[in-house]
Amino acid sequence: MSIARTYAFVLLVVLGTGCEDSLDDAFTRRCHPAASPTLFASKLDDDDGDGNPLDENFPDVNDEDDDIADHSWVRDQFGIYHLFFHSESLYYPNQIEHYTTRDFVTLEYVGVALTVNAGAWDGDALWAPHVIEFDETYYMFYTGVAGSGPSAIQRIGLAISDDLTTWTRVPVNRCAGTTGDGCIYDCDEPWTMAGGPNDSYNQQCRDPFVMWDEGNRRWLLFATAKSTNQAGVVTVASASELSTWAGEGYLDATRRLATGSGAQTTGGQCENAFLVTDEGTHYLLFTDWQDAEDSLTVANPRTIAQYATATTLAFDSLGSADWVYRGYTPDPGVNALEVIPLRRGGVEWVMSQSVSGPRSGLPKKSRRQLRMMCVSFDRATMETSNWGLLPDATGLIVDPRE
Repeated sequence: MSIARTYAFVLLVVLGTGCEDSLDDAFTRRCHPAASPTLFASKLDDDDGDGNPLDENFPDVNDEDDDIADHSWVRDQFGIYHLFFHSESLYYPNQIEHYTTRDFVTLEYVGVALTVNAGAWDGDALWAPHVIEFDETYYMFYTGVAGSGPSAIQRIGLAISDDLTTWTRVPVNRCAGTTGDGCIYDCDEPWTMAGGPNDSYNQQCRDPFVMWDEGNRRWLLFATAKSTNQAGVVTVASASELSTWAGEGYLDATRRLATGSGAQTTGGQCENAFLVTDEGTHYLLFTDWQDAEDSLTVANPRTIAQYATATTLAFDSLGSADWVYRGYTPDPGVNALEVIPLRRGGVEWVMSQSVSGPRSGLPKKSRRQLRMMCVSFDRATMETSNWGLLPDATGLIVDPRE
């Protein structure tokens, strides 16, 4: 079934009839400020063998290599949710990890979904997977990296699977001057620096998000690039099929502008785009790691997660003026966020965001985990609350069904 074309605004996951029993535990959780927060952590590794899997002396030792950063959720035909994210590894994230959950209570480790292809366009690092389903095939868009440091070249790749476990890079290469399968887009557009000198972090092209635009009968790909004003920007490409892309434009509303007119005035490293549509308004969520303030010492901190809105999916090479910057989401975090629609007698939008350390209200040096929050949309505003079990009058956590 083509759920991509049915829900063009989401992670392309829908709760289907007959598959809800596996999510009974998920639906005991409610959106409420008093709910016990839901946090997910990945498995622990002890790379240096010292018995402490939480220490870190990067780059010599990085025992936090499986913390959850840029991630993607997708639901299979049996009602099981699959989580994909890049591992931090010792130096560069070199593989994409795979976990599952049947209840949004516990995560089960499946294994490595994809690794670097040595000597190819994605031979040095893999980042930021985004997985969709279309016509009973799963598509994983990801960032492939060649080189490191200021001269590293980022491009968008594509792998496919029919079971979410075994992944194969598509047997095409659309990126000039490279070798290896799967390279489908390189962000080389007039409004980016991707075609410029191979230094100063110019070759940014990462964090893919892909959706079906039903109104215009096309696929859209959102990615992070470096704009010609030297700031991070969301660039957009379109396609009639999933491996051949052409640039559409970019969003001024997601980058730093000196005037502050309609855009952020601080930060400057926009990345991790994710789009949600609610009642005719499109919400383009993104993050800016340069923009965070410590939530433990600042009463109303600027947060990494920010957003812009529009009522049309129109983009152009002049900055897509229909998109308006709206500000910060309520919750601090450290990396990308995603939004999942859970349906049973209504809709609960559940947002997952990578959190760690004081900026997220967690202990110092804590691993990056996923915090699950409820989110509601109201035109130009967003509100969030904890998603979890509610305490009774004694402070004990109770199941709302009992």
